[in-house]
Amino acid sequence: MQVFEQQLSHIPEEIKNAWSSSFVFVMENGTKFWHFPARQWTEEQIQEYFLNRYQATSHFIDHPNYHVKQLVVENHPELFVIVPR
Repeated sequence: MQVFEQQLSHIPEEIKNAWSSSFVFVMENGTKFWHFPARQWTEEQIQEYFLNRYQATSHFIDHPNYHVKQLVVENHPELFVIVPR
């Protein structure tokens, strides 16, 4: 949990304020931020997107206190992926 909170603290407030359950938010290498629409996507569809883009499997970690899920993309520690709920 400590690593998650540390990574989360690097996301600017203006990005956190824009969080919506219709989008997936990505912080790459701690400096580049991007997002894409995923309205009504299932968790499996989001995982498939990252599998196709990075050729890597992934798994979700729920963070209910923060109202988000984190997608951990295997072998890609440079990615911090958040799916708001």
